[in-house]
Amino acid sequence: MSQVKKPIERLLILGGSGYLGRAIYREFQSFYEVFGTYNTPDEFWLDHGAFFAYNSTKNGLDTILNIIRPSHVIISMWSPHKAGLDAIKGLVQWALNNNCHLTLLSHVMVFDAVDRHPSFPNHRRSSISETGKYFIQLEKLLEALPEHQYLIARLAMVIGLNSAVVRDIKTKLTKNEPIEVFPNLIVSAITRDMMVKQLHYLLNRRAYGVYHLASKDLIHHSDLITELCTLLSDQPPLLKHVFDHNEETYLALMSPEDQWPEHLCLNMDQVLQSGIMSHVASKKITVQNQE
Repeated sequence: MSQVKKPIERLLILGGSGYLGRAIYREFQSFYEVFGTYNTPDEFWLDHGAFFAYNSTKNGLDTILNIIRPSHVIISMWSPHKAGLDAIKGLVQWALNNNCHLTLLSHVMVFDAVDRHPSFPNHRRSSISETGKYFIQLEKLLEALPEHQYLIARLAMVIGLNSAVVRDIKTKLTKNEPIEVFPNLIVSAITRDMMVKQLHYLLNRRAYGVYHLASKDLIHHSDLITELCTLLSDQPPLLKHVFDHNEETYLALMSPEDQWPEHLCLNMDQVLQSGIMSHVASKKITVQNQE
């Protein structure tokens, strides 16, 4: 008797042409029928049959959703806040009506008002920034779905050659402009490659709820930026030390110790080595994990 093959599931990446979205597309394209959206038109995306033009300030998502009929949607786009909230409200309703699973790439900034300890997935969100408040609102929209239908993956600072952090440092090094560092701030980080591997692990296990994608140890912001500068240039950087607090504060994501298998754990040495230049040994001093 011939067996009926299970149909390949369809995955839509909102923001698929972005820095994170492109890596997600590459990671999943062998396992799903993957589609993505792009905002800025160019010949590559116009000729890419799996990508759809989408601007949250001008278009609705229903047409794209009804063409693709995805079983999973990963939200990795940056939008003006009102347009982004309106888009995700509509997406949540579509997902509810069509039994679609949603994954939101959220942000460490949902904890930017929590400054006395690193933040774990079950900790209460608190933010004073517009970015943090926006992502809290996005998270709340997904939380209106049945629990098994959503995954919130909060990202620590993403380090890589073309990440926003590294691009900013490279620009300022080139122009010999001061780079702000916060000596009393303790942070976590992750590479783009490890982020997509952890995300793949979660989706493969049908995980739901809230997870933190971050290094297993912490580092002072000033040490992190100084190390990145050392890896990116032989010239000493011009650093501007900013002291927002007299005591040490945190903007760091942590996970329970047993959350990830060993091959999906990485420390700050590995973040720097694999995220920037793998042949350079890091000499940074990490901060001990504490809850």
